[in-house]
Amino acid sequence: MSKTDLVLLKKIRTGEEKNAFSLLYNRYYEGLYKMVFVRTKNKYSTEELLQNLWLKVFENPEFVQVDDEGCARKYLFRYMHFRVIDSFKAESGNPENSDISEDLKDDISASEYFEIIEENDIQELFSMIKEVLYDVTDTEQKVYDLRIRQNKTVKETAQILGITDKTVHNKLSSVLIKIRGQVEPKYKSSKNLLYILIYIEAVTAMNNF
Repeated sequence: MSKTDLVLLKKIRTGEEKNAFSLLYNRYYEGLYKMVFVRTKNKYSTEELLQNLWLKVFENPEFVQVDDEGCARKYLFRYMHFRVIDSFKAESGNPENSDISEDLKDDISASEYFEIIEENDIQELFSMIKEVLYDVTDTEQKVYDLRIRQNKTVKETAQILGITDKTVHNKLSSVLIKIRGQVEPKYKSSKNLLYILIYIEAVTAMNNF
């Protein structure tokens, strides 16, 4: 019977089992790599972010949180999602200028992320979003898909669709306003809608690894 993540983390801390770290590393490395690479599209950045994670796990395994079943999967994927956003902001030198935040001025904290994912039914939220997307124009649907689901940059989206950067901004803004109007009566945190969408897309992708 395989050891739970909680057991492995405790053994990493005490050093009583030399292969505990390797077992945990091999259990999650591939899935985490795929999730991070999908968002960064950069092999070096992905490897650097994951190296920092595993070094932290090795030196301070107590920071990793587990669920009631002793599983660290959700926490590790959430943690790396935040680190990817941090890296985008660091590269831009200004959170307001990062590609992820360019369509949204508000920021969102880690605690807000946890609140969103724990309190809101993701499937219901997706259903509400799909209702809105069904009624928007074909171009708006494509912009949403490229920018949110595929994490393309504004320039990449504009190139693929043969439109201007400004049109990409305007179309995505229009879709987000419509989605916000649909979800706000129930989801009060939807002022941070772009971040919520990116996060739930990442969580959905995570479950497919």
